[in-house]
Amino acid sequence: MLALLALASCRTAHVAAPTALNPWVLSVLRSYPTDGRHGYHWPKDEPGRPAPWRGNARTLHYAGAVLSPGDPQGRCHCSGLTFEVFVQAWLAREQAAGRPARVGTLDLAGMRRLQQQWFGSPEDLSTLRTALVENGLGVQVTHLEQAEAGDFVQLWRHGGSGHAAIFLGWERDDAGSIVGLRYWSTQRSTDGIGERIERFGDARGEVRRDLFWLCRAGATRGG
Repeated sequence: MLALLALASCRTAHVAAPTALNPWVLSVLRSYPTDGRHGYHWPKDEPGRPAPWRGNARTLHYAGAVLSPGDPQGRCHCSGLTFEVFVQAWLAREQAAGRPARVGTLDLAGMRRLQQQWFGSPEDLSTLRTALVENGLGVQVTHLEQAEAGDFVQLWRHGGSGHAAIFLGWERDDAGSIVGLRYWSTQRSTDGIGERIERFGDARGEVRRDLFWLCRAGATRGG
């Protein structure tokens, strides 16, 4: 627990509710069916597959162009799905407020860089934390009790596998301590898009406390 609370030097999320993207994130994720039609797919090199495949279930448009094409079969992976939810939620909020359809000050090239940061690299396991925080599009939530449904999660497990998801709530033991989380994403265990529970721990397959990032899109420091 102490390791989780001491994660990375980052910005704490004390934010005014209207600035955060969470309500829009939750509205967008509820628009996705959970009946298996958006199957989980993590491709390796496949003959004839257009490269790069971005893992989107829906086509994303930005600045009058296709930012990221949706998969013809509606499949997705966790990074692609969480990124497309973020983009849709942000643009929906801007439209509702009568503002230009733009994410921050980013042009199309900037959005492509943002997408690559969201997907991460061997040198940057924090992935969406870098994309949101370093571009001024959100903050990292460092006090776990302040987590809210609609926050974005990047986690890594003992054994090396990782996952991007949208936070829904904490799992607690009988004493009320946080022992895991419930989230929304796409994964094989739910036949694509759905909700899942994972636990923190030291066993293979359990979530590492030292490689766990929780971020709030649209929020700013202070507030």
